[in-house]
Amino acid sequence: MTNTQKMVRLNLYLSPELNQILDELANKIGTNKSDVLRQAITLMQIMVIAKEETKKLGVPEANQLIANEIIFSSDQQPKLHPLDTFMERLGPWEDERTAEEIVKDIYDSRTISNFTLLT
Repeated sequence: MTNTQKMVRLNLYLSPELNQILDELANKIGTNKSDVLRQAITLMQIMVIAKEETKKLGVPEANQLIANEIIFSSDQQPKLHPLDTFMERLGPWEDERTAEEIVKDIYDSRTISNFTLLT
């Protein structure tokens, strides 16, 4: 992550064993502890979403078929496309009217205020 101004600082207590594991993981993938934790959180999020969609997440052998592969980079974290987030939260627009009918309804619903500003 390059913009630390938009980051939230977090203090974390770990056992010496977990801290050692975190150090080893950071060294193995050539990054720092913060990146390891961010990637772990992203992987956990993927697992939770998969479970919600009644999918399974596994670790296949080298010769087995992989349906989706998750690739992490220390300088670029996987992010959802804004449209995916929008659609997930709000769903698709459902309307029987054409675009022209919708625009006409919007224009027709406009009102003119008789309110005058005093200066």
